[in-house]
Amino acid sequence: MSITLLLLLLSLETVQDPPGAETASSVEVAQPGPLLDEALRRRAATLRRPDELPEDATNRFSDDVAAARLGEKLFFDPGLSGDGNSSCATCHDPEKHFTDGKTHPRGFNRIPRDTPTLLDVSRHRWWGWDGRWDSLWMQALAPIEAEEEMKGDRLLVLRHIAATEPLRAEYQQLFGSLPDLAGLPERAYRGGFSTESWQAISSSRRLEVDRAFANVGKAIASFERSLPAPSTPFDRYLDALAREDLEDAKKYPISARRGFHWFLSEGNCISCHGGPLLSDGEFHDTGILSSGSTARDAGRYGGVQELRAGPFRSSGHFSDAPKGATARRTDSLRRDASLWGAFRTPSLRYLVGTEPYFHDGGMKDLRAVIRFYSWREGARPVGAGHSHQGETLLKAFTLTRQEEDDLIHFLESLSPTPLSGTESEGVTDGVKGL
Repeated sequence: MSITLLLLLLSLETVQDPPGAETASSVEVAQPGPLLDEALRRRAATLRRPDELPEDATNRFSDDVAAARLGEKLFFDPGLSGDGNSSCATCHDPEKHFTDGKTHPRGFNRIPRDTPTLLDVSRHRWWGWDGRWDSLWMQALAPIEAEEEMKGDRLLVLRHIAATEPLRAEYQQLFGSLPDLAGLPERAYRGGFSTESWQAISSSRRLEVDRAFANVGKAIASFERSLPAPSTPFDRYLDALAREDLEDAKKYPISARRGFHWFLSEGNCISCHGGPLLSDGEFHDTGILSSGSTARDAGRYGGVQELRAGPFRSSGHFSDAPKGATARRTDSLRRDASLWGAFRTPSLRYLVGTEPYFHDGGMKDLRAVIRFYSWREGARPVGAGHSHQGETLLKAFTLTRQEEDDLIHFLESLSPTPLSGTESEGVTDGVKGL
């Protein structure tokens, strides 16, 4: 190899680090104790995931085993799509942690948003990057009829169930008889708009069809709710902290522990990524180039409008708790200009294998995510994002390469995938850069 080529390769490697960043070997790395101090243990305890799932009063079939069995069949059934070629599992592939792993835009009409994992999905407060769905069953219905996704239709779905054993038998065992479909048009909706022939039938028949379609969503949601949430190295560490079990706490890798310490303390990432999902469940404009006042994706601003107008919302006719807490929360929502370009804080659980990241799938890996926040790589110019709304959630910070590696290893520990390049207590800590 020529000297010129060697110098070029070295210069390219150097560019990968932010300006002024120190290498792992140039700094002394702090080693937080396995049990942390009492204040940080209290903060860490708020991240423990309860054994029980939150109740969904809007879906009385949410924990029904028979509903979950039917929902599983529907989830994998391409007969729910308009062309018979796609299903829920097409984008939520179990082999890819219930994501599609694709970059964006994608799909029939070039979808600009990323496919989130379904693991632990029933713990969310709002569904969709803009929160346009207030229940898991409401969310399950939308992709079926979306032109850019499955291109299906509620009438096509019900005809498919009526013509397919054991779907018809299982549906009727749970929900009662299917509505009479004789004489109804081929489709109720096309291109996102109701057809004239659908509007021409009586409101009572439309109501029967919509109720049956809602039942389909409730069955699929029951299946999605039943998906196991795998235990992770981080969960086992939190359990050790709760028991103050020093020996088990030492099994959590030193590098991941350092990253977690920074996450809780200097970084204060827990202010948005708190709670059992490591998400506040709310909406923020973090300065991503595809969001904000100059972008076409309205984010939460548009999501509130979609939710309030949706017939399958929690306060609608088809909810099993139309006067409940979820319904009241939805009905109290107000649109505000500051919500334009704001997107839901994603859960940090199960990140490994679910890349690319962010609502637009714009970050290829965890290091890119960290550098977006630390030295604003790929962000809008200073003065946009949180700061233009008067918020102070995002503050500039600088991480060394070692600290980046530590934070990445902590984030990896939120997935069941074994960590690579980390060591447990008592062994020399050799951090492997990604």
